[in-house]
Amino acid sequence: MKQPLIKLLITSSLILTLSACGGGDDGEEKSNNNSNYVPPNTSTVSGQFYKSTDTGKYFSTEDFPTYEQYGQNARHCYQSYNDYYFESEKTMVFGNPELPDSDFKQAATWIENNLAPALASMGVTEQEFFDAKSSIRLSRLTEIRNWLKQKAYSNFSYPTEFDSWTSQQQNDWATQTTKNLAKNEVINLTLNDPYSQKSEAEIILEDKIYVCLHENTQPYGWGEGTAIGITIGAESIVVPNNINKLIQHELIHTVQHAISADFDGFKLPRWFSEGQAVYLSGMSVANKANHTEYDPTLVVYYSDEYGDSSLAYEHYGLAYQYIKDSNGQPSIVTMMKNMGALSHDYSIQLNSALKEDHNYVEIFNAHIKQQNGSVLTVSEYRDNYHSLMTSYAN
Repeated sequence: MKQPLIKLLITSSLILTLSACGGGDDGEEKSNNNSNYVPPNTSTVSGQFYKSTDTGKYFSTEDFPTYEQYGQNARHCYQSYNDYYFESEKTMVFGNPELPDSDFKQAATWIENNLAPALASMGVTEQEFFDAKSSIRLSRLTEIRNWLKQKAYSNFSYPTEFDSWTSQQQNDWATQTTKNLAKNEVINLTLNDPYSQKSEAEIILEDKIYVCLHENTQPYGWGEGTAIGITIGAESIVVPNNINKLIQHELIHTVQHAISADFDGFKLPRWFSEGQAVYLSGMSVANKANHTEYDPTLVVYYSDEYGDSSLAYEHYGLAYQYIKDSNGQPSIVTMMKNMGALSHDYSIQLNSALKEDHNYVEIFNAHIKQQNGSVLTVSEYRDNYHSLMTSYAN
């Protein structure tokens, strides 16, 4: 096994290790020159190592995998180390076979130990999570939707009025039809699809958390919750402080993908997705009285983020705290599930005055209340954020 030359003990803010999360600067860090890495003595979950060539289970199966599905730092797993993994009860951990075995086992242990707390904080059961998490690769579902829209499946039952519909109506029907297909229906369609050369094993996702071990030596981007699981750093190379909070934060992102996203993409604005993960994982949240330090609800995309990232994350957490205190976590989860069930309308998005995904705007406006019980819209929370926070702080 390869012996890593360095093990970094991160002493900077936990926020700096968040990735999909976007990050921040590197912050301060402490390095240990450790040419004789010794695996941890802590017990790890049981499991077994496999080669994908023996099991047919791979991290990715697409000809051109995308970071939208697998994450920014998962290229190690979908380009080079796609076919070697450690499997435990709830995880499949992929990575470089030359990493110490303990890296794979420790990653599985971190995930298994923190999955239940992450789900509990979201108010989602494990069964609900795995039911919502796609058992089919999103790329395959996208292909089916696109072929359905083109009426390419001659043996498929199409509505009699299909040909008279607008392109958007056809897209909506194709999207909802694809979402409603049972797993066995997708498999049968794939095996008899003249446009696809995929086997059943190539399109199926196990009911596991797919973990990718990256080998970055910097704290920035250590963790990233994705549509299929989580990408984290190898334990023998980088060990963040507050590891349990960090893992729970990223697993909350994975839950967000499962219940609110679809093959058209992730619909939550940055402040909401990060704020929910920050607050529910127990990370530092800004004091209500300091709300004027930052304008979190202006941050829809990563490119909108400004200033110190640690401060930004604390204020994302505060913005989410207001929503949770005013509505309750069950109502928020219902909102997210309803959003995931909607179809994206490109014409509505194109003509919208707001940057946010129009599905998010529609569902937020329909579900979310102010602290006083009045309706709260996306526009109002952005434009009147500080006046609402002033009342909240008093």
